[in-house]
Amino acid sequence: MNHARLCCCLLWLGLSFPAWGAAPVHESWRVRMDLWGNASYQALELERQGETLGGTFGGDPLTGTWRGAAIRFSSTDARGATCVLDGTVRGAGMTGSADCPDPNRAGRRVRYPFTASRLPGRPAGGPRIVDFTPTRYANVFSADLEPVLTLWPGDTVRTRTVDSGGVDEHGVTRALFGNPQVGPFYIATARPGDTLAVHIRRLRPNRDYADSLDSLVGRATATSLAGDAAKLGKPVRWTLDRAHGRAFPAEAGGALAGFSVPLRPMLGGMAVAPGFGAPPLSTGDTGPGGGNMDFNQLVEGNTVYLPVQQPGALLYFGDAHALQGDGETSQYALETSMEWSCRWT
Repeated sequence: MNHARLCCCLLWLGLSFPAWGAAPVHESWRVRMDLWGNASYQALELERQGETLGGTFGGDPLTGTWRGAAIRFSSTDARGATCVLDGTVRGAGMTGSADCPDPNRAGRRVRYPFTASRLPGRPAGGPRIVDFTPTRYANVFSADLEPVLTLWPGDTVRTRTVDSGGVDEHGVTRALFGNPQVGPFYIATARPGDTLAVHIRRLRPNRDYADSLDSLVGRATATSLAGDAAKLGKPVRWTLDRAHGRAFPAEAGGALAGFSVPLRPMLGGMAVAPGFGAPPLSTGDTGPGGGNMDFNQLVEGNTVYLPVQQPGALLYFGDAHALQGDGETSQYALETSMEWSCRWT
């Protein structure tokens, strides 16, 4: 089985805690605060020693207590604004409310409901190799989707993509058309302001065909071509000769008989989730954190740098192409499914 190898380099963040003697128990949580219907996500790092809490909330230091199922802590940011969170822990979940300064009225405070989910701890034994089989795909780059997997620096994940129409390597439709993405992956150490470096090591098609279109997008159709372009729009099936690294139209004849092109596998989609205040991004669009870039340099050996805008980055991949030119003038490249792996350091 062929795999694609991607390597992601993250910035390490340090936490400082008082010397309490025995090592405290560490837990990581993903907090969702509801700000008048707007979701704001924060990373909560707790260091628990008995009933005493330390750690950080959104990168700011916190102090508090955890007694039974009841948790209470306060956190003060660099501007001196203090929020107090009261919650109830049930298993791997937490619910409660946050008491914070009113952003529009000095001296007043407001309450926001919040929920939180405990992230899995880093397994002992060093970096892992994780085989991940997607069971759902995303048609938006969004912070509101639950992470499919939590990874740490040094881990390697091996997985696969479907094509832009949602079809897998067996020809079975698994997702809605429109560049469905695998993810999001939560990168445990990534925080807003970091840069995520994705080093593409290996990327391979995992089936023997690709689909394209004999058309031109409207903005590429000049007046002189408009009449002829009206006759276009038919799907074209390409055969992928993976052993020799070539692709050729499956039913080509006449002047195209024997025509073939070299394979150059690439990813059309790669992005992290947009930051607070930004709406989810369609997997057909691009933004500051990446997206449906359809940039034919997302190939083996190259590095993509993405600005982290949410805790955990929330990284997505998809829309694999066996080959693409310098743009998708037909709206399609050679759309196919892929297998790949990536390692985070």
